[in-house]
Amino acid sequence: MKYNMKPVRNSFIPMVMLAAMMLANACQSGQKGSPVLIQDMDKIESGIESFNQIYHLYPSPAEMLSVIDMTKVNFNESLLNPVERADQYLDSKTKSYILGIYMTDLAYAALFGRHEETLDYLETVKSLAEEININKAVDESMIEKARNNVEFLDSLYNISNDAFINILSFCERNERSNTVVMLSAGAFIESLFLAVHMIDDYGTADHMLQHLSDQKYTINNFMLFASSVVSDDSGVESTIKDLEKIKSIYDGIEPGTGGVTIKSTGDSDVKQPKKLVISGSGSASQPSLTEEEFNALKVAVIELRDKIVQGKL
Repeated sequence: MKYNMKPVRNSFIPMVMLAAMMLANACQSGQKGSPVLIQDMDKIESGIESFNQIYHLYPSPAEMLSVIDMTKVNFNESLLNPVERADQYLDSKTKSYILGIYMTDLAYAALFGRHEETLDYLETVKSLAEEININKAVDESMIEKARNNVEFLDSLYNISNDAFINILSFCERNERSNTVVMLSAGAFIESLFLAVHMIDDYGTADHMLQHLSDQKYTINNFMLFASSVVSDDSGVESTIKDLEKIKSIYDGIEPGTGGVTIKSTGDSDVKQPKKLVISGSGSASQPSLTEEEFNALKVAVIELRDKIVQGKL
């Protein structure tokens, strides 16, 4: 199936690079509910060309996780896919999906400063990446660096970002767009899975609900990219079908009147920090999930995620 959607390109920061900056910045801030500033946008934009095949596609787990307020949310290991399951996944599509899930779980564990879990997930990401021939994206030196920095939250999180970007960069250099589609889908689903489980009360979860709503833009771009990939790998087409139920829910929510842009925090000519914003004022400018839509999304996300981790797709 082909999706006739307009990609958000010039105004939408490359998700691959945005992920690392948003996640690292959120980790340093300590308050995940505050706006995330992108400090070195010019430097990031200068590297876009090396990601020209994948820059616009990734529905970033970092964008989801960066809004966690750790003063209100506790680490919940039961939500993660246990590393002990890694050996049970056999086909390449499932392994690619699971790699994306484990990359998100790695970022989640690092965000909460869970040293042992971070190392376990990093080693699992390394092993699984090698099984699908993504070699040296995560190596022993990266794992050793994580071991030597277990007391430093920022270092752990930066290492998890390096692993994420290295894997996507390897795929781009080696024309593995089909793999990127599947592992990105896995990471996106796990990000949504973690997010929906952080909402206990629809009426008091404005910030997380808004962030879930904003994923309307990123799933549109992801599906556009996935449908454009020319591949003899049946996994790409089936991945698109896997996400259609979630995509249809996002299609049904009100998009809002604002546009997605990158803006400076100041109006002067002096270089300013920049951030991802939806233009316009008031709630009408942003997409919004009704309680019914949120409940439908939660059910669809849990259903798909359970099928993936149980190897039933």
